[in-house]
Amino acid sequence: MTELHELTALQLAAAYRRGETGPVDVVEHLLARIGDGDRVGAFTTVSADRARAAAAGAERALRSADRAGLPRLFGVPTAVKDLEATAGVRTTLGSALFRDWVPGHDDEIVEVMADAGLISLGKTTVPEFGAACYTEPEVAAPARSPFDLGRSAAGSSGGAAAAVGALLVPIAQGSDTAGSVRSPASACGVVGLKTSRGLITAGPDGNDGMGLSVRGPLARTVRDTAAFLDALTTRTGVGTVHPPRVYSYERACDAPVPRLRIALAQGSVSGAPVDPEVAAASELTARTLAGLGHEVFARDQAPDPEFTESFQTMFTALVGSRTMAFDGAPMRPIVRHLRARSQELTSGELAAAIGVVQARARAWTLGHADADVVITPTVTTPPTRVGQLRDDADPAAELAAMTAFTGNTILANATGFPAISLPLGWSSQGLPLGVSLTAGWGREDLLLGVSAVLEEALPWAHRYGDRAEARTP
Repeated sequence: MTELHELTALQLAAAYRRGETGPVDVVEHLLARIGDGDRVGAFTTVSADRARAAAAGAERALRSADRAGLPRLFGVPTAVKDLEATAGVRTTLGSALFRDWVPGHDDEIVEVMADAGLISLGKTTVPEFGAACYTEPEVAAPARSPFDLGRSAAGSSGGAAAAVGALLVPIAQGSDTAGSVRSPASACGVVGLKTSRGLITAGPDGNDGMGLSVRGPLARTVRDTAAFLDALTTRTGVGTVHPPRVYSYERACDAPVPRLRIALAQGSVSGAPVDPEVAAASELTARTLAGLGHEVFARDQAPDPEFTESFQTMFTALVGSRTMAFDGAPMRPIVRHLRARSQELTSGELAAAIGVVQARARAWTLGHADADVVITPTVTTPPTRVGQLRDDADPAAELAAMTAFTGNTILANATGFPAISLPLGWSSQGLPLGVSLTAGWGREDLLLGVSAVLEEALPWAHRYGDRAEARTP
């Protein structure tokens, strides 16, 4: 018999409509799972009372006469990344400086999720200010991969990906500035979609000013990802250029996929070597698509140290802007390092870095203009061990290690293109290995259609029942 926590978001929504279960029972069940021991470090704050109240309200609405007009995922549990302000709920930003901060407002994405009728169970764990690709904050336990508790969930949406992979919630909200949705998706064996620049509104105060950061969904299935994306794209943003939307991303999963030209781009723009098992996962994906009738061709992803360094400069400036007001405050060594570097930057140096990143993004786009989809490894290695990337004694070395690990993820942030990480590979130790697919700006529909085909050809749903939760760090 299927347990409630094993149901996907769409399966829960269907069960609600059939009257087989309701939000109250589902929320209680998932809160009990979290309370029995959040062994993966998914949550920094659990908002149990608010979730119960929301579930009770959702259940009444589902039993009402006019329930036909309710949103598709109405009453489905989810979680909010702890970088997003939530009115009345502690929001730490992963920092001891905000350990007790309870905002009086909701960020735009939180309002959008509430409008969709989603029920948040709490705030998922993040690194301090989202400034690392691992999730080991001072204010919460490290976020761990559900497939091996000694392995990191990556970051910065590490808690969100861990929550989904550990079946604590079926879907969770993430955000991505340099791979922060896709790296955790790879480490936790889930689907993570970095959306097109401008597709999901960030509101009038939620943009990073450089066009790198976007919000995006994390889920266990492609169709859940698509349905969640439908829910997140219902509001028009302020001050952003939106790509064209399709009527339904969920329906795009069932639309016929035309014969595509697909590039397999092995290698890493960071110059870091790609682990052989990670590379093999990308090759398996390419072979599978070729076997389905698509035209697949290979090309190398050349290292580009100038692009990588310039992107680092932009990221450093972003972290500096987030921490500018905290002179002398205690912060993690990597955050202090990035803040200090940002204070040394001149406006000319930052402008030059932005120019290089824009030029390289354009060059990458033109270099792949003959491809509908580009396949790359999501990250360069299997999930790293907890603490492996952290280097408090030498944060400059830590930054270099993080850059090597994330590899190609920064390309989609630079171009603004959508990219999805799928759990299509598995190491000899049973660890998830993400494979990334990138398409043109605004082509989430194409990515989701191809991803649905791959999910059927190389299924991973059974892996959640085989999770190695018994493995100890």
